[in-house]
Amino acid sequence: MAIAHPKLGELWDSRELLANLVGKELKVRYKSSALGFLWSLVTPLLMTAVFTVVFAVFIRIPLGEGNFATFFLGGYLVWQFFANSVNASVGAIVGNGPLVKKVYFPREVLPLSLVLSQGLHFLLALVATAPLFIYYRGFHPELVPAILLGLVLLGGFTAGVSMVFAAANVTFRDLQELIQVLFLGWFYGTPVIYPLFFLQEGTARAFLPLIRANPMTWYVELFHRLLYGIPTPTVNPPPGMPDLVTWLACAAWAVAALAAGSWVFQRRAVTFAKEV
Repeated sequence: MAIAHPKLGELWDSRELLANLVGKELKVRYKSSALGFLWSLVTPLLMTAVFTVVFAVFIRIPLGEGNFATFFLGGYLVWQFFANSVNASVGAIVGNGPLVKKVYFPREVLPLSLVLSQGLHFLLALVATAPLFIYYRGFHPELVPAILLGLVLLGGFTAGVSMVFAAANVTFRDLQELIQVLFLGWFYGTPVIYPLFFLQEGTARAFLPLIRANPMTWYVELFHRLLYGIPTPTVNPPPGMPDLVTWLACAAWAVAALAAGSWVFQRRAVTFAKEV
């Protein structure tokens, strides 16, 4: 089967290298780890426990009769995949300097392998936490195709952002330090902990346009709808299909991020071997 775009053809020809890099990343991450892949479940559950105590018990985020733990988990799994992918990809080119200098291959393979490995962790976490969502929010197998489509859109957006950060870090090495602060602010500017209706009253209303301009808001809301439902102060409807606006926004951000990421990465890739 012919592949029209030359870069897509190169990536397809490098699929074996991509698979090997994903396998290597998974092995290195869990080498000498007692729990191994179970960390894909343990980490989000521990974070859920901490945030539930702070925001559901102490601060008491209003969710009516809803369950804060599953609401938080539905958004946090999305954020964890995105943040871990980009954080890992920042050093993808610099960390593989010897390989970049000696061997020619599509450089996009390096950040993409990290995004794919994090995607596997995301899938494992979704499967492992499914009983919790089923217990509190009901069994909705008809939403599985929509969840998979959501994963594809989120993966596309994440891959695009990861390529931008990976390319930028080759020249601006301080980015590896700044990204921690950047993503901390980005996390609290994304409705993972709080529902959007929380921002529709009082002084917080002024921040609502800014939160909606955040692309991760749309992906978190997409998965909140699919895994939890859209809460209100008094009622928490069951999970259901997101509206067309949410789908279109997620698709638009995915296409825009992939286009921008590919453009920036390809322009910078010609000097990677000299700069690393």
